[in-house]
Amino acid sequence: MQSYAKASDQYLAQRVLGASPQQLMAILLEGGQRFLLQAAQAVGRRDIAAKAHCTNRVLAIVEELTLRLNHEDGGELVDNLVRVHDWWTREILAASAAKDAARLERVGRQMGEIRQAWEQLDQKPVASREGLAPMVRDMVG
Repeated sequence: MQSYAKASDQYLAQRVLGASPQQLMAILLEGGQRFLLQAAQAVGRRDIAAKAHCTNRVLAIVEELTLRLNHEDGGELVDNLVRVHDWWTREILAASAAKDAARLERVGRQMGEIRQAWEQLDQKPVASREGLAPMVRDMVG
């Protein structure tokens, strides 16, 4: 079991090190979704310690998502993402306190939608990215 965890950690490290800014945002959102699912499952099992651990992990991810945005050049899109991240933080805290797995799962679905947008942005050829508004192209620092 230990060698699997070590291999998994190495794979993740390589994935992060080789990631574009857009891919990194998608990786963070993927982790957020995973921890929200685990938190929701912990609520169902009444495992308070696991719920707290997973909630703390996802809140740290949401904070990192906000920090990675290009606040200087991102304009309205970044402002909107910051509002979404703020709402997620409040919703995760409230859902955790209320032990409401459905609310945690809803935030996870929203993260998935935004994750898909980051993945699609990363898949655009560089030439077509040039046609995007600078606030999208330069959204992350």
